[in-house]
Amino acid sequence: MERKDYKKEFCTLMGRFASRYSRWQVWNDFLSLSALSLANVMPGPKREEREERYRTIMDGYRKEEQEIFPQMLGVVVLALEEDPEQDFLGSLYHYLDLQQEQKGQFFTPYHICELMSELQFADDGKAEQLDGRGYISVSDPACGAGAMLIAFANVARKHSINYQKNVLFVAQDIDRTAAMMCYIQLSLLGCPAVVAIGDSLAKPFPHPDNEVWCTLFYHLNQWRFTSGEAGKEQEGSGDKAEDGIVAVSLEHPPEGIRLLEGADGQLTLCMEQAS
Repeated sequence: MERKDYKKEFCTLMGRFASRYSRWQVWNDFLSLSALSLANVMPGPKREEREERYRTIMDGYRKEEQEIFPQMLGVVVLALEEDPEQDFLGSLYHYLDLQQEQKGQFFTPYHICELMSELQFADDGKAEQLDGRGYISVSDPACGAGAMLIAFANVARKHSINYQKNVLFVAQDIDRTAAMMCYIQLSLLGCPAVVAIGDSLAKPFPHPDNEVWCTLFYHLNQWRFTSGEAGKEQEGSGDKAEDGIVAVSLEHPPEGIRLLEGADGQLTLCMEQAS
């Protein structure tokens, strides 16, 4: 069966904006709208602020144009569902020639990220880490669109580690566009991730000046990454932690969300309604 060309399908949808807007504006608005929708499936102190930001962006487009954005996100969902072992948004970014070469911006090809991730498992020390604290962590301080972290997730799965439950992903990038791509892809792939926007050298996470975005699967698994009694108290509680982040259980996901578990224990996130 011939695979669909999701890049072409995405570009066709994006081309419908060409007469009135620049590709750069449409791309960034698409990323913002998608990230805001994914973030707002969870309650939290920033929900109203993000909802207002969503409405402000949408108000800049005609009604028929507003309907294109969820279709674009749908293409990304299908592309990653068909082949999770790829950096779809990163490759699409270059395909659209939106990369900013004057900034030295070049995303590492996925196959190289995969090789580097395999090397991380060469010493076979991950099993001891899992036994010791129940999870392993991976950080990328210059995450780009998230290719390195996506590759690590897929390699972990091949080594029989359920990354959706037992891996904590921490990503940071100084470029907002890149960080939004990373956040969207890690969200759709079910990675428990924290994505920070800020200078990794001057203000590494968790610097208070960082803008922080947490994926749904981070909220679902936050208790796993909190040691001691605090972790036990948060498990399945649905209460706010001191930082305002909400923890919920896998058994009771937010309204409008379904989690389908496959034979290998991996979960598929299904959004039943728009944010």
